[in-house]
Amino acid sequence: MALRVIGIDAGSKEKLVRDCGAEHFIDVTKHDDKSITEEVVKTAGGLGASAVILCTASNKAYAQAIDMVRFGGTVVCAGIPEGTPEPIATASPGKLIMQGVTIASVAVGNRRDAIEVMDFAARGVVNTFLRTEKMEKLTEVFQELKEGKLSGRVVIDMQ
Repeated sequence: MALRVIGIDAGSKEKLVRDCGAEHFIDVTKHDDKSITEEVVKTAGGLGASAVILCTASNKAYAQAIDMVRFGGTVVCAGIPEGTPEPIATASPGKLIMQGVTIASVAVGNRRDAIEVMDFAARGVVNTFLRTEKMEKLTEVFQELKEGKLSGRVVIDMQ
């Protein structure tokens, strides 16, 4: 199966998303709820995505994901939604059954998963995007995070 990665994020993250291997990029800030779903379905050949992996904390993204997958598609919940826990708004039993949608969750990998991921990194299959900052820069790092300008991860040097 030749799956293709469609990355969805704010336009400021396009380079990072593409550097991580996305073949297509959709700027979430240029779409409303309906048009972003339509764009994913169109980009995925008109049928919808085979799988949507949610790494975000956005409840809205969880609700959109159900309509982005094709018949028999899978929605993978990896990010923990922000705020008060709420059910996935569009995940009605009838819709899930009629579309054959599977909802799966991922919390933490096991030892074997860790070994495989390390092998991916060693072979250059995946890239890491991180930088190190001194503790004195913590406020600036949080400001970048709040403004959606933080790309990748930051390791705080406590020394």
